[in-house]
Amino acid sequence: MESSGKEKTRLEILYDGHYYDVTDFVRRHPGGREIIGFYTHPNEDATIPIQQFHARSLDKVTGIMKTLKRRRAPEIPEAEVSAIKKKIQMRNKELTEDFTKLYLELKAEGLFQPSYFHIAWRLMETLLFAFLGLYLITNYSNFWTKLLGCFIFATAQARAGWLQHEGGHLSLTGNPKLDRLLQVYLLGSIEGWSAIMWRRHHNLHHAMTQRIGKDIDLDVSPIFLLNIDVLHDPSQVNHPLYKYQLWFAPFFVPLGELYFCVWKTGRCLLKYRVPEEIFAIGIFYVIAYWIGLWPWIFTRYITMSYFFVNFGLSHTHLPVTNKPTHWVEHALVHTADVEQRPWCDWWMGYLNYQIEHHLFPTMPEFRNKLAVERVKALSQKHGLPYNVYSYKEAIVRMVCNVWDVTQKVKQFPQKSK
Repeated sequence: MESSGKEKTRLEILYDGHYYDVTDFVRRHPGGREIIGFYTHPNEDATIPIQQFHARSLDKVTGIMKTLKRRRAPEIPEAEVSAIKKKIQMRNKELTEDFTKLYLELKAEGLFQPSYFHIAWRLMETLLFAFLGLYLITNYSNFWTKLLGCFIFATAQARAGWLQHEGGHLSLTGNPKLDRLLQVYLLGSIEGWSAIMWRRHHNLHHAMTQRIGKDIDLDVSPIFLLNIDVLHDPSQVNHPLYKYQLWFAPFFVPLGELYFCVWKTGRCLLKYRVPEEIFAIGIFYVIAYWIGLWPWIFTRYITMSYFFVNFGLSHTHLPVTNKPTHWVEHALVHTADVEQRPWCDWWMGYLNYQIEHHLFPTMPEFRNKLAVERVKALSQKHGLPYNVYSYKEAIVRMVCNVWDVTQKVKQFPQKSK
């Protein structure tokens, strides 16, 4: 929140019953100033988000918090609290207590501990696909062999993408520095993206999933429109791309690649100039030159199509909101799981357990399935949804959402010339 009067520009976040002054710290926050800015608005409670984002470094966070000025959050006079608000406050208090109890139980059972065998296996799998794909592309002139090599190398890029995602969440080795280093080289040398850019982008999505004006993955206009409610200016609804976006969807893939791989990554490299990121991304472009133009373009197209589809299955067709909600409620209402089965675990890199991942972002993702039944019990106890769709159903819901948005766009009156 912003303080009043002369201190009007002071920024505060609510954490564990106190308001902390983060005005100066915002610029130093390693995760970027935007994510803190989300929680400086009234009615936002940063307690659980801070605990879950920094589950592996809470001692460090506590030390930083002690250096900040703080004041106890004032209690609202009983007479000013409506019956509805009081009921919500009581429900949220019980939900926080039950969620904290569950989190501590899962932590005590070792579900947040890394598995080095699991990490080694997935790294070897990724490298095997990468070397085999590159070998077929560069050592054979036959078109079909090269094409097979492109698909195999695209598989390596996909596997690297899931692994780097865990590195970005610090859920791989349990060592934040090593996780970030693994992410830099997996994402940089195989995908061509900046790890700093990815973390700052993706953490905004996790902070407030499906929140209008907050979730950076929700608003991809003017290229694509996933929900009419995200438009800041209603007149934008007449954008010609929106009326035919299902047919233009294949072109969204290269545009997305150019945006992230060239524009966002380039800006990040110029701004931060991190040597290991520059070196890792340099490897990516050496590989691109080595395999040739068409194999490189085709491989990236396959990989990005795969990512855009699979990332869309758990969110894009779900409700959006512009109001603060409890961390648990937000994950259960605005996120869904997909096909909780072994083949889908591999195909989606364990992100088919998206609800559990959003509740516990630092939990190693292959352990998410071990928390499913208890998360379901938590949702049932508090009358909250727990949505699980088959892979086919999730695809259909995602496509139908885009179709429905397109039809709504066509029903809007045309702008007068």
